Amino acid sequence: MLARKYFLRSCAITQTTRLLCLICLLCLFAMPGRGADAPHTTKTSFRFVVYGDTRDGHEIHRKLVALILAQKPNLVLQTGDLVHRGSEDDLWKIYDEITGPMRRKVPVYPARGNHDVGGTGYEKRVTAHFTSGNKLYYSFDKDACHFVSLDNFSPYGPDSPQYRWLDQDLAAAQKKATHIFVFFHEPPYSIGAHGSNLDIRQTLCPLFIKYGVRAVFCGHDHIYYRTQRDGITYVVSGGGGAPLYPCDPNKGAIEGDKWESVNHILVCDVNGDTITATALRDDGTTLDHFTMRAPEAK
Repeated sequence: MLARKYFLRSCAITQTTRLLCLICLLCLFAMPGRGADAPHTTKTSFRFVVYGDTRDGHEIHRKLVALILAQKPNLVLQTGDLVHRGSEDDLWKIYDEITGPMRRKVPVYPARGNHDVGGTGYEKRVTAHFTSGNKLYYSFDKDACHFVSLDNFSPYGPDSPQYRWLDQDLAAAQKKATHIFVFFHEPPYSIGAHGSNLDIRQTLCPLFIKYGVRAVFCGHDHIYYRTQRDGITYVVSGGGGAPLYPCDPNKGAIEGDKWESVNHILVCDVNGDTITATALRDDGTTLDHFTMRAPEAK
């Protein structure tokens, strides 16, 4: 009887152990990111701000820096034309004076604009940490998001070092990032005075489509313009202080686009699979509000 009692107790323990193992396995495969078909998403929550084309609009720039700091972002993207002439050290000193309070608190990641070309002033202002590339084109990660800054004023065609680097960088990011953001100066889609850069559209946009870029931020045209093409959100944020340009929807606007000729910033809140973006005029009022989401895994 005693032997039978111990035998039954042993069987009960074994069955309990098996049940616990089965529950653990079910929980493991139910976790996000587990299994062959699960999306590579990671819960993340942070805020970044986009603005650009500050040039010599110093008073407006100061106002926008104060507005940016009021949003308490984790990082800032600048879409180019930090100053009016990149070769003039005095202009860089003014830029440093205006942006100093912000850059001491928040990493600021710029892209080079046409007005920044000349001398070494621009490269000296690329001071925030990045993980790949160089001071003209580079990338970095923030939580589950990947950011890429490109340079329109270095070769970017298929045979160029920048293109090959970008192709490899985006391929690697696609495997691990929930969201990929790209920013540079001249926009492939715009309805401002300069209009769309068709060479960039033909050369670089196919890479953005191929690797699932979530959004592309540009400047150059001193306006706010948002459009969606091929599943990618394109934003022109060039209202940082340089003289504003008129918007002309006849230059290629489509249904659902949003535009305004105004000084502004763009505030982006990342919360897991969702990005909520709000464009603010320099007086703090809202000019646009939209949402971007990661597509479900196929």
